Amino acid sequence: MRKIYIAIICPLILLLASCSKDDAPAALSDGSISFQQAAGKDTIEMPLSILQDSVMVISIKAALSGNTSGGDHWVKFAIDTTKITTFHTRFGNATLLPSASYLFFKTDTRIAAGASLSDAAELNIAQQTRLTEYTTYVLPVVISSVDGNLEGAASDRVLYFVFKTGKPLFVNKKGWTIEDFSSQNGTSGPATLLDDNNLTTYWISNITQQMPQWITINFNREVTFTALNYYLPPLLNYPAQGGYPTSIQIETSMDGATWQSRGIFEGNIANNMQTITTGPATARYLRFTSLASVKYAATYNAIFISGISLIP
Repeated sequence: MRKIYIAIICPLILLLASCSKDDAPAALSDGSISFQQAAGKDTIEMPLSILQDSVMVISIKAALSGNTSGGDHWVKFAIDTTKITTFHTRFGNATLLPSASYLFFKTDTRIAAGASLSDAAELNIAQQTRLTEYTTYVLPVVISSVDGNLEGAASDRVLYFVFKTGKPLFVNKKGWTIEDFSSQNGTSGPATLLDDNNLTTYWISNITQQMPQWITINFNREVTFTALNYYLPPLLNYPAQGGYPTSIQIETSMDGATWQSRGIFEGNIANNMQTITTGPATARYLRFTSLASVKYAATYNAIFISGISLIP
């Protein structure tokens, strides 16, 4: 009886193995899967507005060369930041897109049986306002595997997404430093004016000193702007507690020694901020001076300012 069972089971195992082999898709030739992109075109250029943050969805498809697929094949895309060096060699200088500005929402795609194109992978671009104006950014995309295999059917081609930024909503603060300042109260120093947090961090001038109080910003590069925003922290409960400027002088300099006045402006705060139109100016330094203020708690000659930004 035991021999009969073995005689029955063995052919069954062979039959199942044969069926499994027949169901598996035919092997793909080396390099047969690449991007759905014309041969020789390895860059895709597009403008990227940095006036506001929004999600840009980029679709990427894989293509099978030759005939349609005899079965389902899975293609995985990935970002390969090491390829930026090759981009520099082939196309010139550019900056790698920061990781905070992209998310590969969907990396795995399928080329279905009978098809030659995959469904779309989804690459999301976001946080554009954190990027630098008038800059070329690059994101290199590769096919990292086909059916789980790192080599073979996957082409070694790289597709470079090239993003060109234009005019920003605000001038980028990258590299800005506080060059000098008149005073501070406790630990509330002026470096907080540059941290892009206009709500909970702020500079307080020394409560025992009089106006004027001032800060000098070093842009560490030439910056062109037409207006300036300064912000009050919400905790100041403007205008109830005072602590805000009523007369402001804006000055600029190219060397930090010789200064040009851009005007004296009356305080006109709305929604915890004021926009001061200076007119077109190019400078390496800016000095913001509070010439007069409303006393904080009706007692102290101090100002509370949570941020300063420049408008192109």
